[in-house]
Amino acid sequence: MIQIRRATASDHPELARIFLSVRRETFDWCDPSSFALEDFSIQTTGEVIYLAHDADERILGFISVWEADGFVHHLYVVKERQGEGIGTSLLRSLHPWLPLPYRLKCLTANSAARGFYSKHGWQDIATGSDPLGDYALMELA
Repeated sequence: MIQIRRATASDHPELARIFLSVRRETFDWCDPSSFALEDFSIQTTGEVIYLAHDADERILGFISVWEADGFVHHLYVVKERQGEGIGTSLLRSLHPWLPLPYRLKCLTANSAARGFYSKHGWQDIATGSDPLGDYALMELA
């Protein structure tokens, strides 16, 4: 059974490993060596982070949110557990404490993520580009 809880500082080393490994495994349009372990702490500073874990307390994924804007900055699930509803559970964990609308940027090249968010009712509202590539700004209202 998957459980969701707020991350603590002691969880951050494992979350950083997940962040690094999933990006290296799935961002096939980027040079994997461009990602570093310290990216997690840099990119999630000031964000609220919730994690998903199994009955053995193994961390399976996380969601990080810039609360003031309802902006979902990161949602990652370990590759071998993707497709099991963990990402959906992490998204649903926002509803009790974070008011709609939610927004996020999803890289155009990340077709799996774009399909996931679209399936959950997210709509494209704008487009843009950043160092990782073109993205769609998506919203769940």
